[in-house]
Amino acid sequence: MAKLHNYYVLCPLIDQKSFHGVAEDREEEHVIVTLGRNVVNKYQLSDQKQVGGWTSKDHITSTVIYDKEQESYVGVFNNNTIKTWKEDSDNLDKMKKYKFPLNILRLLPRSNQPPLIIFTNGNCASLPYALDNRKTYESKSLLKDTDTIVDAACYTINKTDHICYIIKNNKESYEILNCPLRDELGDMERSKMTKTKIVRPDDVYVVGKFICTEGKNAIYILWSDAKMTVYNFKDWKTIGTVPWISTLSSVSLAWMGKDHLILFGSNTEQDGAIIVAYNIVLGVGSCRYPMKMYSEDAKLYCFHGRIILEASNHIGMLPYVLQSKRNLSSLLGSHEIIQDECMEIANWDSPTEPQFKVSNEIKDLFKLGLTERSMCNNVIPPLIEKDNFRTIYQTIKQFNDVPESVLVALINYCIKLVNPNKIDVSDAEEFNKLCTGEHTAKKDQIVHKAKFELLNYTLQISFSDALIIPHLRNGLSLDDTLFLLTYITNFLVNSDKTMNVDYESKLFDWCILLMDAFYQQYLMTKDEKVTGVLQNTLNVVVGLIKQLKTVSNVLPVISKLLSGKMIEDEDESSYTIELMEI
Repeated sequence: MAKLHNYYVLCPLIDQKSFHGVAEDREEEHVIVTLGRNVVNKYQLSDQKQVGGWTSKDHITSTVIYDKEQESYVGVFNNNTIKTWKEDSDNLDKMKKYKFPLNILRLLPRSNQPPLIIFTNGNCASLPYALDNRKTYESKSLLKDTDTIVDAACYTINKTDHICYIIKNNKESYEILNCPLRDELGDMERSKMTKTKIVRPDDVYVVGKFICTEGKNAIYILWSDAKMTVYNFKDWKTIGTVPWISTLSSVSLAWMGKDHLILFGSNTEQDGAIIVAYNIVLGVGSCRYPMKMYSEDAKLYCFHGRIILEASNHIGMLPYVLQSKRNLSSLLGSHEIIQDECMEIANWDSPTEPQFKVSNEIKDLFKLGLTERSMCNNVIPPLIEKDNFRTIYQTIKQFNDVPESVLVALINYCIKLVNPNKIDVSDAEEFNKLCTGEHTAKKDQIVHKAKFELLNYTLQISFSDALIIPHLRNGLSLDDTLFLLTYITNFLVNSDKTMNVDYESKLFDWCILLMDAFYQQYLMTKDEKVTGVLQNTLNVVVGLIKQLKTVSNVLPVISKLLSGKMIEDEDESSYTIELMEI
């Protein structure tokens, strides 16, 4: 679920009509803001400070971007001229001009290749190729005179780049143009170009559109009846209804990450604006943030955990956090069930066998129409009794919804699997040998590591705290919990494996869960082993907190180093005071 924090002002806006947009800079926490026709500034998101900028007498007509390959900034001037410059350039008017015979719509940065130049007639080309052939570069227009490109994006499928446009005509209708690009040249393979109309049989119209190139390549369309649909370049699908936001006026969309869109529009009372985080998997609104002023067709971005919004007189910034846990209480009232009147033609000759790979244990249960949770409950316990951990590992990976009772049974099985001799967890040296496999022969180390992989995967499975605690108390012994706590703390501190944020957070959740489930036994047991494990857990937590404080203290110093500022020693004073007795 998404969580929105407090709203800040990044910078004032010179003129809303001349504002072009925001782009990512070379540094991760910096952005390039093309404020107006003559001003480009760089800002640091962490403290909203301006860290650079340029001015130009020539009019800037598109968002300035950073070209990672050439390590330079690129801008469009007077609609048909390209200029490139370095960080230390102080006068853009003296930069070399590259003039084109065609008007340029915008520049599109690409991650591993040079940027693309998008021309107003629909054609495109790689920046180096276009600059070298600018005097002879003319191509037949792909658009009608009444057509305009309202959104453009570049995405990659199977190492092949594709260009995608959303085109609007004079009849207020839209269509999608999609085409693969040729390597190095960056121009279109016109023979493979496709066009798709954005239409619905209902009497509705488009109020929001967005081309997503992060995570899943798709196009999201918001309609006037608040329905959100997605086009994955093959077929259309209705996700659900967007709550809390008015669809009587235009709505801006951007990608937050982790299956979330962010929307900005007018509120339902039409007396202000609102920011809505929308979960595209569940089809519900995650959270909302009220705003005072609504700006039509406002530009919206998400960079480095922050929403950047074009407001009426400033550029705003709203930090956010995307959580993997689903807090159902925050979703109440965010989902409205609307009957879809669209008729679908059923194909009664469709095969009864599942259209994806499943094991033989699961295939027969599909025909019974069981839920995934029920199938997991029927399949995993018999496999645990057969004691074939490889089959268990392959089978459990096919389930996303695992019952808490099955999860606890798996944890219990994994503990017995990796610690058959019940090594004393208070002996740090022996426990470390168990985790690294030093006590086993070389021929058995592969099997030993595979057993720990099953345990590591099991600890990543999602669960409900309230539902799993009774099963933990009934299914695990005190020794099992001590082993788990010791293993998790050892894994957090001593493991060489790289962990993503979600997995690390899940391990902390397990520590808290084991504390909550067995706190009475910890309090009533006066065994030295229990005291040692709890003290070790406390030491690990305190050590991690100290590391976070150290990083927090070092960050300002690193920021000053990167910005080229002098670092003064706080211990040294410019003067001293001595007291003398007379």
